[in-house]
Amino acid sequence: MQIRSKRMLLTLAGLFVVLAIVQRFTADTAVTSLPWWVFVVVLAAVASGYMWIKSTLEEKKVSDEWIEQEGRVYIRRMEDEKKRRMEHNH
Repeated sequence: MQIRSKRMLLTLAGLFVVLAIVQRFTADTAVTSLPWWVFVVVLAAVASGYMWIKSTLEEKKVSDEWIEQEGRVYIRRMEDEKKRRMEHNH
C-alpha cells in the first residue's frame, strides 16, 4: 500500500472516530444547531493549516538541499585553490 493511500485511510478513519464522538457527546447542544456552512469553514481552515505546514516543511527541505549543494561547491573551490597554491609554491 502506498504512503498516500495509507495516509488517506488513516485520515478517513480519524474523521469517522471524531464524527462518532461528536455525535455521541453533542446531542441536542449548540454544536448541532450551527449551520452546515460553519463546519465547512472550520474544515477549510484546518485543511489550509495542514497545507501550510506541509508546504513549509517541503520548502525547508528544498532550501536545506540547496544550501548543502552550494556548500559542497564552495568547499571544492577551496580545495582546488589550495592545490593550485601548493603546486605554484613548489
